Amino acid sequence: MSEVQNNTFTCPQCGEDGPLQMWTSINVAHDPDARRRIEDLSVFEWTCPNCKKTALVLHPCLYHDPANEFMVWFAPDGEIADDTRDFSQLSDYTLRTTKTPNEFREKINVLERHLDDRALELTKLILIMQLTRDNVDVVDVVFHSIDTSGRFVFVLVHPDGAEQYLRLPPETYQKFANDVRDYLYTPARGFQTIDLNWAKDSLELLKDMH
Repeated sequence: MSEVQNNTFTCPQCGEDGPLQMWTSINVAHDPDARRRIEDLSVFEWTCPNCKKTALVLHPCLYHDPANEFMVWFAPDGEIADDTRDFSQLSDYTLRTTKTPNEFREKINVLERHLDDRALELTKLILIMQLTRDNVDVVDVVFHSIDTSGRFVFVLVHPDGAEQYLRLPPETYQKFANDVRDYLYTPARGFQTIDLNWAKDSLELLKDMH
């Protein structure tokens, strides 16, 4: 079941308090529309009842997709609720943590497609390294989709907020998928943070193993 906590929030514009509904847990099987609300971040939107100012109020949220057997924690402060230990017996599940809204919705997108997020993060790292060598300045790289030709589509976010789509052939991802399967151990139980920092450490390990 999805869970909502009622709280109050002080408007950053007018200073008035207003009621705030925080979705602390979402089960997409029971609330299919929650997927859209996460994609457009409206699940975190709050509108001031006084001045109508809209703000993003980021708070911890657990996303549960039983059909695809994964859970993703969004923990903007980096802290995961203690009760995540209750999920440690879900051996068939992929359990992940994220810290930013883009990471949260990207991780859900990746796991819905039954992609290996470890290979995907390594692919992103290689892409970022190439962009750096080409003097292309980006503040974020986010997986978007797979096109009809099987190419991996990424969104490049530039410092001015402009977005650019870039496509990569699937071979890079597939090579990393084989490598992480053969060489890298990721604990099957408990929530794991698989992000670019993980990818940087893992890339060094893979270099040593080849």
